Amino acid sequence: MGTMKAKAMTKLKIRPEDSSKLTKPNETIDVPVGKTYGFEKLEPAENGHIKVTLAASSGTFYVFPAHWEGLDLVKQIVSKQQAEKLFGRAITDVQLQDLNSCLNRYKINTPPRLRHFLSQIAHESAGLLYTEEIADGSDYEFSRALGNVNAGDGRKYKGAGVIQVTGRYNYQKFSDAIKDPKVMEGVKYVAANYPFTSAGFWWENNDMNALCDRGANVEQVTQRVNGGLNGLADREQYYAKATSIFV
Repeated sequence: MGTMKAKAMTKLKIRPEDSSKLTKPNETIDVPVGKTYGFEKLEPAENGHIKVTLAASSGTFYVFPAHWEGLDLVKQIVSKQQAEKLFGRAITDVQLQDLNSCLNRYKINTPPRLRHFLSQIAHESAGLLYTEEIADGSDYEFSRALGNVNAGDGRKYKGAGVIQVTGRYNYQKFSDAIKDPKVMEGVKYVAANYPFTSAGFWWENNDMNALCDRGANVEQVTQRVNGGLNGLADREQYYAKATSIFV
């Protein structure tokens, strides 16, 4: 049982959508600044929202956490200011929510882990410019190694996220791990909703935290991430920046 308080004029919504898409009567409830509600349960939801089960059987709604006090579902490990300083680019509230969800879920929560993870994804995404593969994915069509068994799988399951999860097989593994079947809708869904969590999934599966804990340098981490040393100088530049931010 907890209490949440509106920090701004906001809404309770029946679906985790932008308010502009909820135009029918009874799809939203207007909430003034300072309004409080008791709640029984919080759960992560799509598009950066939180699913809130209100107390006293008052209903279940979706809210955007930035508009409320008391919704500490995800501990903020990286602030918006820190993220934008590192990436050199604006980060949306939805992306920031997923970033911190990723860092909590995969225990990327010490300075060495943060510095290496964030510098590697900064390079891989060109400073958060890309959250999906530039190529159209047609080269992956019917790739047995990627589990692409159906026509169109190559494009549908091309690289998504800041360390590009690729192929039907890997999408399914990720979907099973985070218990979200909508991952199988493909690249657009993952890029929009899990740009960082998909990278954290790879990070955990490759035991990267342990490598960081052993004192690995940028070259050693890059070798594991890239299979070579492609872009090493850029990765080292981001690592130096991350080291100045996360002390």
